[in-house]
Amino acid sequence: MKLRAMQGWLPLLGALIVIGLAFDVVTRSRLSATPETQCLGEYADTLQIQTPHTRDIEQGPRGQYSYLVRSTAKYECPFFGPDGKLRRRRVQATELGSAFAYEVSGNDTYLLTNEHVASWPEVTDTFHRIDGVQDGCKRVEDKLRIVRDERDDYEPGQTPLTRVAVEPLLDAAILRASQRLNALPYRIGKTAGLRQGNAVEVRGFPLGVMQAVSSGKIVNPYDRDQEQGWDHVDFVIDALLAEGNSGSPVLALSCKSRDLELVGMYHAGYKGHGALNVVVGIDQLIDFMRKKKRVPRALSADNAPGVVGAGDRARLRAALDGGTLPLFDFGGLMVRVEASDDVLLYHVYGRQFPLDERRSAVLEDLPKEGAYGELGRVWVQGQLTEGKAQGTMSWHEWPLASLGADERDLLTRVTESIRLQLLHTIDYRHALANPGLADERRRGRDLSRVLARDVPLAKDLAANLMDMVDRLAAGRDATPVATTSTESAPVVGALPARGMPTVGGKAAP
Repeated sequence: MKLRAMQGWLPLLGALIVIGLAFDVVTRSRLSATPETQCLGEYADTLQIQTPHTRDIEQGPRGQYSYLVRSTAKYECPFFGPDGKLRRRRVQATELGSAFAYEVSGNDTYLLTNEHVASWPEVTDTFHRIDGVQDGCKRVEDKLRIVRDERDDYEPGQTPLTRVAVEPLLDAAILRASQRLNALPYRIGKTAGLRQGNAVEVRGFPLGVMQAVSSGKIVNPYDRDQEQGWDHVDFVIDALLAEGNSGSPVLALSCKSRDLELVGMYHAGYKGHGALNVVVGIDQLIDFMRKKKRVPRALSADNAPGVVGAGDRARLRAALDGGTLPLFDFGGLMVRVEASDDVLLYHVYGRQFPLDERRSAVLEDLPKEGAYGELGRVWVQGQLTEGKAQGTMSWHEWPLASLGADERDLLTRVTESIRLQLLHTIDYRHALANPGLADERRRGRDLSRVLARDVPLAKDLAANLMDMVDRLAAGRDATPVATTSTESAPVVGALPARGMPTVGGKAAP
């Protein structure tokens, strides 16, 4: 009976075996195709297909290429004592962030981190505030060190760092350690190859508590960042990051080699949204990293968003010669552009314009071969404080070299933003003048969004500019090299009496 029962089940058993073998073949086929479907571009949509070599690096000592940086600064703050006398006290501020070593040269190691981690304002004010430090305090000391964690207070065991270069527009800084450290063992990738859905890995020190590896996906491969005076292109990821991660390397898995590649540096996140964080693309950082100094912006706006080139200056001149109205709004300030012999002057009017037609400042934009131009001098209006003409308005000339680093950076950002706003305004007006063309209607809509997006940055820059103008006009700058002279003010067109800045070749208020 048992034998006959077994014989009855033999056909069914054979069918099950055949089905099992077919399922196994199909499953293996799908598994073998999985890496291909997850690597349709330059970078993978998963980190699970990395090579064993890469896994060994990440799990071993060579994977320790990120470091926790403690940045401290001491400020001297003035205050009045109970006796009414002016006194000073010192206040210390601390910032924790991540950095990664990317080059070893001799006995030196170079690291990259954020500028907001590595640098402190020279003087605190409305626009350079630090938690726990009042406005009007002057920096008297600052230190950078690699530490083990936030509680590490054993100074002999810490690694001193030196600032080599900073690039505020990219929120980037290069540091140097006078010893050999573990450096990034991977190639530098290309931000241009990233797409939505690619997987990324971030290695840093959240909250300064521990080293951690976070992973996520790219949710937006392009996001222009002009917050807080920055000007660069980010990509957005959904990795869960925190304070202390600033300056962390962001890596993606190459479809070609199955190895990790450096594609950016984390630098900021959206407030209240821990899973939306922005990364500076490596394509914009690579020249800065290699040359270890600030690098002039790209010359063409076509391949570098937010940058103007030599051709744009010629286009602006043609528009001015054609009679295009050169007056436009810049963050609540009215600015007029004027040209003569290829020198551009940006006349900045106060917030009471047109009721008050006096200008607050004039910026000089000089021609430069192969580029849009370079910032020259700046003039501000202020009242004379002595002599028979006391109380009257006079022009103060400030050569760029006589200003502090913060003032020069601000003027550079203001000038670049004015140039872009000028070109966008001219193009927008051209689109309005040609409503019958579909391409111009589409371009007009795009420019409208661009102009609206740039409003917050322009307002911030305009406020900073007026604050700086007030300081320079009153002679309150730390380096008193201004020349109070109406003879040294900018001249465009016919030279009027007393050499004051001109609008349309005539003396202006």
